[in-house]
Parts: sequence; C-alpha cells; structure tokens
Amino acid sequence: MMSLKPSMPLYGFLSACLAFAVALGGAALAAKSDQEAPTKIDADRLDHDEQKLVTVFTGNVVLTRGSLVLRGDRLELLQLPDGSSRGVVTGKPSRFRQKREGVEEWMVGESLRIDYDSKTEVAILSDQAILRRLAGETAMDQVSGDRVIYNNVTEVYGVEVRPGQTRARMTLMPRPAPSTE
Repeated sequence: MMSLKPSMPLYGFLSACLAFAVALGGAALAAKSDQEAPTKIDADRLDHDEQKLVTVFTGNVVLTRGSLVLRGDRLELLQLPDGSSRGVVTGKPSRFRQKREGVEEWMVGESLRIDYDSKTEVAILSDQAILRRLAGETAMDQVSGDRVIYNNVTEVYGVEVRPGQTRARMTLMPRPAPSTE
C-alpha cells in the first residue's frame, strides 16, 4: 500500500471517501440533514490502494457527517463495483453516535470492531459490544453481548453470544404513560 502525498490523485481519493460517506448517510435512523451534510475524515495517516480500491485511515480516526460520528484507531474502506462501500472501524473501543430521525434521541454504540455495509445499512458491533438509545444523556435502552447486529432500515437489533461467554443482556428504562389530554 502506498502512502499518499498531496497531489492531483488525492482529489480522486477524497471523492471516493466522500462516496463512502454518502453511502453511510443513507441510514433510516440518520437525521435527514445527515444525507446532505459534507463528510470529513480525520486521521493521523491514510494509505490508499487505487488498484484494490481500499483506503486505510490510522491513528485517532474520526468520520463526521451531520450527526453521524464514527471514531476508532483504524478505519478501512473498501469501494465495491456497484458503488457501495464497506467499512471496518477498530479501536479500544471503536464508537459511533447518530441522531434518530424525528425524535430527540441518539443511538450510541461501542465495541472493539464495527463493520458497516452501506448497501444493506447493517452495522455489526463485535467484541464487547454495547448499543444504547439515549434521550439527551439519559439511557432509555441498552443491549450488550459479543455481537450486536443493528439494521438501520428496519430499526431491528439482535444480540449474539459465544458459548461460555457473557449472556445477552437488555436493560429497558420505564417509559412515561401517554398523556390523556
């Protein structure tokens, strides 16, 4: 993998990163303004392989696009022939945070690895995975396990555990009764 230096090919590379981020922003739970927001990826280093269409960001990686924030030690982007992308964020921990559409709530997750497929809009949090739904800073729901699979389109998530490991766990906070007025 070659190290990029500022030059004209860098603009093509940045366009590819933007295309990946655009694909990330299509999630159903994302604030609609995220879909139109510019994408910014910061890291201590980046390496791009034009032949394999793989870009690796390392060191204090932060991807922001509207309300979406992905953080980790490393982000690997793979551009697919159909225009979609897959990303893998790793870190101790890797994290994401994104505002839910239409409510003052956030989905917040952390694990050692987060896989995201822009085509299916599925995020897989692996190894010490935790997913929370927050209203402000108040936890409304929390799930944890070895793997949390979260589908942004259907708003469905599940927890998997390996044999002999911690059990799947969910914590639900009481919800206020609907107003009768």
